[in-house]
Amino acid sequence: MSFSSKLMQTYFNIAYNQVYDFTTARLNRYQELQDRCISRLELRDNDEVLCVGMGTGNEVVHILGMNRNVNIVGVDYSNTALQKAHRKVLRLGKEIDVLTMDARCLQFGARSFDKVLCLHVMDFIEENREVTSEILRVLKKGGQFVITYPSNKEGPRLGFNLLKDSVSYSIKSSNRFRSFLTLAVQIVAGTVYLPLLFRPKRKSYSRAELEAMIAGLTTGDLQIEEDPVYQDFIVYGRKSTEGGQSNAF
Repeated sequence: MSFSSKLMQTYFNIAYNQVYDFTTARLNRYQELQDRCISRLELRDNDEVLCVGMGTGNEVVHILGMNRNVNIVGVDYSNTALQKAHRKVLRLGKEIDVLTMDARCLQFGARSFDKVLCLHVMDFIEENREVTSEILRVLKKGGQFVITYPSNKEGPRLGFNLLKDSVSYSIKSSNRFRSFLTLAVQIVAGTVYLPLLFRPKRKSYSRAELEAMIAGLTTGDLQIEEDPVYQDFIVYGRKSTEGGQSNAF
């Protein structure tokens, strides 16, 4: 792991993950994006599900809310995030495997999982293609994946979009005072995110660039949507069950 990666890992452990559940995770728009992504997975009993970069476990809780009878493995390179995620799941009376792991080198055999979910990880990793390749490698043929990627439209406007959306939601709330108080707390706590503005610029994509990158890795079904607020691309589909590029996996 490079020095910059180790520095980012330390930041996530001591700062980012300490406030995440009180800030981003409570945004109405974030919850809608999460639901939109997870609903693309056709979760079935006994599915083996991998969450890559699962953070503090909000996606896992959402998955279990849709189907408690799946088997989940969550990986992240932040120990504090994994601990928080594990505690959340235990409170639901479930048990999952949580592993400290780098998404660029997933320590699983080929074709180990029926479903793979990877949300807001590519925003922090330079090697997007390598991570995508690893996700497809560990996915079974015919298995489903959902991955988000930053679009080349993303920038400072993202923060404004989220703030505007949060204010609009607060105005519509039946308890406006409480909503605005919560928003104020989130804004103050959100200053922890400022160091992210100074991190090295990560790879972002146009729709055509993203289609070309994914097509070079699998010939399976593929759909791409764009979130108007987060300005992320949501890529979902199935790994090919036949010949072509996907035989490498």
